[in-house]
Amino acid sequence: MILRPPRLSPRDVVRIVAPSGPVPRERFTAGAARLADRYRLRYDPAVLFEADGFLAGSDEHRLAALGTALADPEAKAIVMARGGYGLLRLLPFVDLAALRQHPKVLVGFSDGTPLLAAWARAGVASIHGPVVTQLPNLPAGDLDALFGMLEGPGPGIVLDGLLTITPGRVRGPLFGGNLEVLSRLLGTPYLPDLTGAVLVLEDVGERPYEIDRLITHLDLAGVFNAVSAVVVGQFTRCNEPPDSAVPSPTADAVLEERLSRLPIPVVMGGAFGHGDRNLPLPYGTLVELDTRQGTLVALEGAVS
Repeated sequence: MILRPPRLSPRDVVRIVAPSGPVPRERFTAGAARLADRYRLRYDPAVLFEADGFLAGSDEHRLAALGTALADPEAKAIVMARGGYGLLRLLPFVDLAALRQHPKVLVGFSDGTPLLAAWARAGVASIHGPVVTQLPNLPAGDLDALFGMLEGPGPGIVLDGLLTITPGRVRGPLFGGNLEVLSRLLGTPYLPDLTGAVLVLEDVGERPYEIDRLITHLDLAGVFNAVSAVVVGQFTRCNEPPDSAVPSPTADAVLEERLSRLPIPVVMGGAFGHGDRNLPLPYGTLVELDTRQGTLVALEGAVS
């Protein structure tokens, strides 16, 4: 039974952290303004805008900031400032005991995939959703959907218009995230139990042959024998460049070819990922995929 953290109300405290890559100040400021219209934001600018190569500061500083957010008894949610790279380095040291003591919902995706997985392993629900720097470019409806999920309207459709590759209707907990990053959890103690899961996948910047390799890796590792369904979101900037010397199928064609072999329901076209949409998805809680309706429905909210 997964614990659903307390729901938010307008003007509640939200902590912003940067546990991955450096945060571009202009995009962050614009995104934070959209969040600040509804919640009270809490972060340390001196830490948030620190940079150390491809990391948002040293491991020690990023981990300390995350620990401060986890331990803040007034904060109702933690939202990632951006993705990038770096969370895998912190994973063994995340204080999940503090999370269980002060349960709060996490919002993130992309490089946040390991942190969403950590919440799940701690038995706490979270939200696969937009980071702060993504907010300025998202349609207002996606932001409203995030507020709605944080404030707990409960069950309802989270994705529609899904394109059927293999038909079926299944229920299971929602797990997954960024394909490349998720693959790095295989063989580690940080991968959630995917038995019966509805697996969501998205990515950015991976070429079609790399996507083929990643999907094949998951297959060889037994992931698709464990999960009950696959929901494919946006694979952004993943096609081979036009001037490539090697002919290549598109990323979507690779995904369809590899996943259509599976004896489980598979859909594509989910409005989540690095593209122009990123609808929030409840992570670790029960959902239902119905390919006849083209919908993914949350059967329980991410918060209570």
